[in-house]
Amino acid sequence: MGSMFSETGKNVYGVTYATLDDSGLHFESELAIQLLDGAMVTLKMPTHLSERQAISQIVADAGCSA
Repeated sequence: MGSMFSETGKNVYGVTYATLDDSGLHFESELAIQLLDGAMVTLKMPTHLSERQAISQIVADAGCSA
């Protein structure tokens, strides 16, 4: 099964979800890896500060607030 990870570098994606509710803006990020057999593995990861700041700025510019 070790060979399943040998070519995954071409199929790795970072995904961030932002949710706005009454208590504020919330972020959840994950790393999605597509394996050679087509299966998808996801791992939770911290959202980068610069990404949180950029999304927060877009929400503020759009006039959205919790």
